[in-house]
Amino acid sequence: MTRIALGLVAAQLFAVDVVSAQTAEDMVVAVSAHMTRASGAEDAPGMFLTTGALNKPTPGSGRFSVGRCGAMTLAARAEGPFEEGATAGWRVEIIPVRVSDGAATFRLKWTRALDTSGERQEDIELTMRPGESRPMDAVLIPPDKETGRRCTVWDNRGKQVEYSSVALRVSVRSRVWPMQERRLMSADLWLIERLPDGAERTQSLAVRGLPHHEIPFYFDAIRESSQSLEIFGSVILRPEGDGTAVELATNCRWGPAAFDWRKDTGIQIRQSDSQLRVRPGETVEVALRPLDDSVEPFTARRYAIRIRAQQFR
Repeated sequence: MTRIALGLVAAQLFAVDVVSAQTAEDMVVAVSAHMTRASGAEDAPGMFLTTGALNKPTPGSGRFSVGRCGAMTLAARAEGPFEEGATAGWRVEIIPVRVSDGAATFRLKWTRALDTSGERQEDIELTMRPGESRPMDAVLIPPDKETGRRCTVWDNRGKQVEYSSVALRVSVRSRVWPMQERRLMSADLWLIERLPDGAERTQSLAVRGLPHHEIPFYFDAIRESSQSLEIFGSVILRPEGDGTAVELATNCRWGPAAFDWRKDTGIQIRQSDSQLRVRPGETVEVALRPLDDSVEPFTARRYAIRIRAQQFR
């Protein structure tokens, strides 16, 4: 069975990120601790305080302690003593409010304590989508009392590094870490090119990936004379009952077939964003917006993407 859907189209010069609209069951609110190196680079988060899944909103509450050389610990409940010898600490509460249209609204309360630069606090209501984050607060790591110099520590790759500060950041993310996720989604994609004489050309490819995560795809470039049309994008697949919710982001990029990647930064891109639901065994066609007169010789042709999606595992 094949169904036709029209894409929502936005013409622009550069592509933008696409964020999946997850369900409340898939989302949590998290506060993460990050170490910043003396060079200014920020490491990946080392620990998280999270709520429960937002379909059954459970508050998150804890206290972060910053010890010697920036060593971090996290204890349950906001109230209570910080770690012995801590130079700074935060008491944090995350209170879920609601989930609407794929976005989570929550109340964030935090207080910084112990730090000699003074106590800071915030009590604010925020609305964020999965993948979005917001900085909260940061403190400098004091010199080592024994040496009077900035601490040198071993990172998780076995290299010695110097850290200058510790920061907290709040985000909305998937409840299941990618390495823990066992579900697997699959999509069959076809690029349809319809010529003015009625002929039809087709390219096909198959992709797999985790639910709620972007899965990129790239069709072969369509070349005519010295010009090239490249159609690529990403698909996000979300299992829903007896079907699959699909977010399809498609980019059309055109320019000379011969290019220098170091110089060609002004190539135009048009993006089409579509949201649809695909039932088992169903193939849905999404029409792409016709190209304008500046995209010869592709202007008179019509393009579409067909998609069939399912939960593979």
